[in-house]
Amino acid sequence: MTSRRTIIAGVVAVAALPPAIWSMAGRGGPDDFASRTSGRDRLVTNEYAHWNPRASDARRSPEWDVTSGSLFVRGGAGWSGPPDLATPDARSSTGTGSSVFRMNTRRADFGDVRVTLKIRALRFVPGGGRAPTEPTDGVHLMLRRQDQTELYVASLNRRDGLLVVKKKLTGGTENGGTYATLAQVRHPFRLGAWQSFDVRITSNGRSLVTIAVYQDGRELLEAVDDGRHGPPIVRPGSIGLRADNCEFEFASLRARPLR
Repeated sequence: MTSRRTIIAGVVAVAALPPAIWSMAGRGGPDDFASRTSGRDRLVTNEYAHWNPRASDARRSPEWDVTSGSLFVRGGAGWSGPPDLATPDARSSTGTGSSVFRMNTRRADFGDVRVTLKIRALRFVPGGGRAPTEPTDGVHLMLRRQDQTELYVASLNRRDGLLVVKKKLTGGTENGGTYATLAQVRHPFRLGAWQSFDVRITSNGRSLVTIAVYQDGRELLEAVDDGRHGPPIVRPGSIGLRADNCEFEFASLRARPLR
């Protein structure tokens, strides 16, 4: 068995060949969440709906709250639309605003959970008024999100070719919070190619949180939050996707509670 180890601030990331139990196949349960991306091409919802909750012309989703950007369905997949700097109207006809894309589930009861999804980063765009160009641009999965200042994030596709797990806690200059890197590993990807990910987050009491990232049955990274960067986030929260200066698609997104 081959393995790789990356140590960040005392945390070990191990990439190894796992047993077959990490297969994405499996029977769904009553508490599972599955994002619906079938049907006709359409605008699902956008930031206009979030910031104008009483507007009669807003497109709202029972699954997703988009706080920045626009969420479309195209060809059976979720899609950010072409990233731009616009402030979308009710139908995103004036632009998408998706150069800064943020969406999270309306459900906020995800504690120990396994999230499986496919993503396809289509292209990076230059930064602008909404967000400057950064090495961290790309597609990121949010876990146990309490609000924009408290969450875990697994950066699955980044402009700099790193796969990174971070924690964000309230208090700081990054949209009201401060990020701490828990683990990272080099993981280049090809633009335009679909990639399957399997991400699990589990707690051991209130003092330890573990996040593991797999792709196609192979462990890429394991990060352990032992509290040295502030208290672990042990409360259930929402899950979500964010992207910066990156056009992307996603499909087959499912969250399965771990019992």
